[in-house]
Amino acid sequence: MPKQRNWQAALGDAHAMGQPHVLITILAVAGSAPRQSGQKMVVTADAVHDTIGGGQLEQLAIERARGILDGELSAQQQVEHYPLAAAAAQCCGGAMTLLFEPLCFGQPDVVLFGAGHVGQAILNLLASLPVTTTVIDSRADWLDQANAQRKVAAAAEQLAQPLSQQTLAQWVPAKAWVFVLTHDHVTDYTLLKALIKRGDLQSLGLIGSSTKWQNFARRLHRDGVSDEALSRVQCPIGAGGSQFKEPVAIAVDVVAKLLRDISESATTGDAATAVNRHGAVRAGSGMQTVSRKLLREQTPGLLR
Repeated sequence: MPKQRNWQAALGDAHAMGQPHVLITILAVAGSAPRQSGQKMVVTADAVHDTIGGGQLEQLAIERARGILDGELSAQQQVEHYPLAAAAAQCCGGAMTLLFEPLCFGQPDVVLFGAGHVGQAILNLLASLPVTTTVIDSRADWLDQANAQRKVAAAAEQLAQPLSQQTLAQWVPAKAWVFVLTHDHVTDYTLLKALIKRGDLQSLGLIGSSTKWQNFARRLHRDGVSDEALSRVQCPIGAGGSQFKEPVAIAVDVVAKLLRDISESATTGDAATAVNRHGAVRAGSGMQTVSRKLLREQTPGLLR
C-alpha cells in the first residue's frame, strides 16, 4: 500500500506525475462534526492521503471519489451535503458539506520516442501545460535530463527490432499524440512501422524532411502499409514555414500545432457525461444535492 502523506505533498506529487486524483475539501460544517471547514484530503486510484475526520463519512467520501476516478461519476466539480446521522450513522448530530474536485482528468497523452535536443525542447514547453508526457529512450543520460512525467528506459536492441503491440500498448496509451524523433533513422523506421498499425492514436508524427518521408513512405508501402495508413503520418512535424532550424524553434513550431490540433479534436461533451453529472445514483447513501440556499447559508460569500 502506498505511504500516506499530507494532502499538500500528495497533491503536488499527483500533479507532477499527471495522475488523476480527487481533492476533497470540507466546504462547510453545521453543528457538531469531526473536523472544521477547510480541511482537505486527496484520493487517488490506490491511495488516500490525509483525513477529513475518519469514520463512515470519510468512507462515503472516498467511495464517491473512487466513483469519479473509475468513470462511474462525472469528472466535474461536485458539492455534496452529508447529514451525519442520516448519511453516515454518526451520532455527532451535525452536517458537513464537501467539495469534490477531480484534477488531472482527461489530459491529453503526449508520447515522445527520443529524448534528444528536439525532444528535450518539446518537453520543456509542455511541462507547464495540462498534458501528460511520456518519453522513451535507450540513452540514460538523455533520459535523466528529460522534463517528462513518465520516463521509459528501453534497451537499444529493443528499439532496433520490431516492437510487439503488447509492448507498445504498455508505452503508448490509446488516443495519444505520438512523435518519433530518435537519433537514428533505422530506429525511426522500425518504430514508425510498428506504430502505424495502431488505429487508436490521435496523431503520429515523424521528425525529418520531406525527402526523408518520401523514402520512408516508399519503404513502408513496399512493406505492405496502406496509403490510408501512410496518410495519417505527419512528416515534417509542426506547422512548417519557419526558416529556423534550432531545436527550440522546431519545438515551438511543433507544440503550437499540437495545441491547435488538440483543441480542434476536443469534444464539447457527451450524453453519458450529462447523465452522470445530473443523475448519479446515490442509493442508500443519505447524501443530499446541495441547494443554492443551503450553500448561501453555510458558506457566506460563495454565491452572490
